[in-house]
Amino acid sequence: MQRGMIGVPHGERTKGEGMSKRTKVGANRRSRAVEAAGEAVVYSAGHARGILLALAGMALQWGFLHSVTFLETVLGAQAEVEPGSAWLVNSVCTLSVFLTTFLSSRRLAPLMEHRGVIVFATVSLAAGVALLVVGNLALRSPACNYLGNASVAFGAAPMIVMWGELYKYLNPKGEQLLVTLAAAALAVALYLVETLLPLALSATVFALLPFASLGCILHARDLLKESSNTWRARTVAKRKSPALLFVCIAVFSIPYNYLRNTAGLQDVLASATTWPAVLAVAAVALVAIALAESVAERRNVLLVPGFVLFLLSAAMLAHLLGDGGIAFAVPSFLYTGYYLFLAMVYLALGPIAAATGENPTRLFSGAMLANVAGLLSGSAMGGMERLFGPQTSALAVLGVTYALFTLGIMLLSNRSYSLFRINCLDEEEYSFEYLAPLAPFGRHEAFGDGGDSGESDEGRTRSLLQAIARQCETASERYGLSAREKEVLVELVRGRTIASIAERLVVSENTIKAHTKSVYRKIGVHTREELLQSVEEADGEIRSK
Repeated sequence: MQRGMIGVPHGERTKGEGMSKRTKVGANRRSRAVEAAGEAVVYSAGHARGILLALAGMALQWGFLHSVTFLETVLGAQAEVEPGSAWLVNSVCTLSVFLTTFLSSRRLAPLMEHRGVIVFATVSLAAGVALLVVGNLALRSPACNYLGNASVAFGAAPMIVMWGELYKYLNPKGEQLLVTLAAAALAVALYLVETLLPLALSATVFALLPFASLGCILHARDLLKESSNTWRARTVAKRKSPALLFVCIAVFSIPYNYLRNTAGLQDVLASATTWPAVLAVAAVALVAIALAESVAERRNVLLVPGFVLFLLSAAMLAHLLGDGGIAFAVPSFLYTGYYLFLAMVYLALGPIAAATGENPTRLFSGAMLANVAGLLSGSAMGGMERLFGPQTSALAVLGVTYALFTLGIMLLSNRSYSLFRINCLDEEEYSFEYLAPLAPFGRHEAFGDGGDSGESDEGRTRSLLQAIARQCETASERYGLSAREKEVLVELVRGRTIASIAERLVVSENTIKAHTKSVYRKIGVHTREELLQSVEEADGEIRSK
């Protein structure tokens, strides 16, 4: 059997903004057949490949960024530079790129649509990687180290924003979570393998990572842009600022970079046995947290920010308690928390980029600007140890972190997006309609003989909807459906929920439920998947005659 057109949705806004809890509970208790009509999800091969490419590319990106941050673990001892100074050069350059992007974002198209930006990033990354590898392994040149870090920063910063822009094509329910948390765990595993490889092979992998990541983003963008529409709110909610998100991102960065520069953490970093063990613990912990979050997301609960706050706080407290058996806990908590922190940024901003009219370039450049500013603040506060000692400095950092966090929530919680609530989307409020052109109504028929020959997205969508209508017309004639039942069938095949069909046809939900049951009974099916299959078979038989 050949498959035809399939509509894949999530929900849409039901009648009225103030839908009661009783109504929602009643809707959730619909019969299995009707319930299945709103839950079927079918992915085209192209869309699935796009999701996997996005996942792989993000893992490659994070693995590369951490290889640069801890370059001595990949390329051996760095050329003679003052400890932390090369990272400082990298951070200042990164800050400048994010600031420039943020200030000009309202006048810019998405960065991944700019050929010039892609060329600039590629050239900068190539120059930076060459300077770092040659400068550390052959020339042992401090100048190469500084210039390499600066060049890598100029190339990697736009790429980081590009990955954020890609989230506008990912469904906030499921796809964003899969890509982000799986990428975090894979990035740790990738970086761990890189640190254990022989030096020559490790340097080769390091040199290839950024270009593989950039290639993934461009290919994923093409696949996802072609195969999916974006989530959109049918009713525009009150506009909010992402300021609270940015405040949280900045203050969460402070304890990480303060601890990263302490002597105890530097000793762990230099250990050929302890550092891989820390990364292994982080990888296992991230997998466990990802599994917990996948369960929690079904209940519209976001656990990641709480885990980040707990892990970074636990690392600070373990550091305050001193050395001994607890010393291994500090880097384990810290690096698990920070990898999860990176995932948190994308999980917090992804739904905004996908489900609202916010500019994703501005969102992610602003978030990363706050992140780097927090990292630099943490390094600056680390200088207090020379004056006040490690314990007093650590207490000050912890106090400042929680004070700013609490103050931000108090001042901005009602006017800004909350980090702890942002991705708890109501499927009744948002719509993600995704039409997959499959044989026998393939690209040439749906898009015309020219296939990709320049037809607009609007024209392609119209062609797909017309093909669905034709399928349903054939099935209606075969199974003797009434005119109203045929209308309901079209909406069901497009993937709409009972509530959204009722709103569209201006009738009650009970009326649509009755028509749906009648359609299922006449066609002889019990689930949405069986309904789609029967519609496709009916049309296929007519076309084969």
